[in-house]
Amino acid sequence: MPVSKSSHAILYYSRDGHTDRLAHKLASRLGGDLIRIATTSYRGGWVGYMAGGFDSLTGRLPKIAPIADLSHYASLSLGSPVWASCLAAPLRAYLAQSPAMPRTVGLFVTSADPSFPTKVFKMAGALCRRPFAATLSVPNGIDDTPEMDRRINAYVAKIEMTALQAGPA
Repeated sequence: MPVSKSSHAILYYSRDGHTDRLAHKLASRLGGDLIRIATTSYRGGWVGYMAGGFDSLTGRLPKIAPIADLSHYASLSLGSPVWASCLAAPLRAYLAQSPAMPRTVGLFVTSADPSFPTKVFKMAGALCRRPFAATLSVPNGIDDTPEMDRRINAYVAKIEMTALQAGPA
């Protein structure tokens, strides 16, 4: 993997594209490197959808492709869809590896049901073993709206301010 000149990384998993679109918007705003978590599990259609929900409810973790060390970045955003009111299994699989991370870490999630973000943020914080500098929850239906822009702006401001205060990794 080539050395990045970016100070921010966006590591995310997306099955249906909602989290992917949000990750790209964040990368554009933060000037960050996009790193998509790859797995052969949860392919399209109902079978993949049901498998993702089942694995989320039971705690089963899929195999994911190796991910380079991200600790050299000044900040990191982790992204995931919400599955069965839980963090998606591929991001949980990454966090279960106890990876080295920069001092500033944020979490963003997308969901068809916006009522679960507090539970998901708490679950992810426990897996990450640190508080998040910022969190962002975007319901799937508000793409490209002023409300989405407002939420993104607030998240980006918190990440940038916290990374600035934390200093170099």
